[in-house]
Amino acid sequence: MYDIIVIGAGISGASFAYKISKFAKVLLIEAQDYDNQIPVRTNIYAEHNKPFIEPQFWNDVQIFPRKFIQLNYKSEKYDGLLDSKEFGAPLGKICHTELFLNKYITMFRENGGETRFNKSVSKVNRHQDFIEIITNKGESFQSKLLILATGSRGFQLQKSLGFETPDSFKGIYLNTWADEDLLDHNFSFQYMFHLNPNISMNGPFFFNIGKGRLSTGYLGNLESPSELKNKLQRILQNYKKIQGFINGISWDLNKAIVGDISKHPIKNMSKDRVLILGEAAGLVTSFFYEGMLCGLASAELASKTIQPLLNNGSDFSESDLQTFDREISKLLLEKYFRNGNACEYLFYETNANTSKAIWNAYTDMLLKNKTVRQYVYDVLLIQDLTNYNTENDRWVGEKLFGNLPILSKATLWPRFLKAMSF
Repeated sequence: MYDIIVIGAGISGASFAYKISKFAKVLLIEAQDYDNQIPVRTNIYAEHNKPFIEPQFWNDVQIFPRKFIQLNYKSEKYDGLLDSKEFGAPLGKICHTELFLNKYITMFRENGGETRFNKSVSKVNRHQDFIEIITNKGESFQSKLLILATGSRGFQLQKSLGFETPDSFKGIYLNTWADEDLLDHNFSFQYMFHLNPNISMNGPFFFNIGKGRLSTGYLGNLESPSELKNKLQRILQNYKKIQGFINGISWDLNKAIVGDISKHPIKNMSKDRVLILGEAAGLVTSFFYEGMLCGLASAELASKTIQPLLNNGSDFSESDLQTFDREISKLLLEKYFRNGNACEYLFYETNANTSKAIWNAYTDMLLKNKTVRQYVYDVLLIQDLTNYNTENDRWVGEKLFGNLPILSKATLWPRFLKAMSF
């Protein structure tokens, strides 16, 4: 009998397992064979992730080998650059995420935690005073509390336990290796977020630049895996807007990973003896698709919710666990997610020409208006998301509307007015 079983060893599952293993007997299960290899990932960790990461991890130069100095919100017309040197401290750090996960898992094991990798969970049985899980290999494990941190890969289990599932989309990700001098020559920035409706009407095309590595990809529409790979290949070979960045860099499309990406939070993330964390709960920002922050934050809040319950001999009833839902709402949903929801409505839920016009106007404004750059900088560095300033977003939205072409203003003012109400 374990105190807690965690299904999923991504960023939310691994960080939660490490944090709570200081106080409980924990089993961590992952369907992928992490003992053999954790998939390579290069991610951007803005400074607002820092409160949820222990200093021994944040200060590890193997895990976080580069500072996040400059970003590029790129449109078809402009490179909307934000350079942290204009305001002071770096925007954050670049993470080699497989090393981050490996460190979490190593420290988790040192705390006495147990792992079962290359095993998936096929069934969950509820009993009066415990949860039983059955693996695909017929093994049975019992626990007082179950944590689902399965990203977009465990929706069948979620549904079987009576939970909603978030909206899910297909995305493609590709990592490659490159000489650091070449990367420094080609890229002044470490992160590029590019909207082009001809690539996707659901999300961005991106570059994340690590140390000796580079990742790219995009959030797709309704394409099949083969269609996603074919489109990515055409983009990398023919899309003129990015050729200067990737000149001299080679890609192996056979290593591209296609998977589901979810967003839009579910209403209830807790039930008797069960909590859902991170992307599995739809805790991904709807415009920027920032899941690392939400995964880390939900792991932190879950740990803080559960620790006193362990000490008090709780039966982990829904009423006890609902503290987690309230804290998630307070930290992420009430303020921080509102900006992403409004941006999603403005940029994605429209036609291609409108999307282009608004994004072009925004990137132009970012280049020309220091206050806009300051407000974006502040968002990336904020340490307490409960104090997120939604009035700054409103101000930027008003300026953005003013920056639109005259003909666009005539047709788009109702859309902007509605976005202001998010």
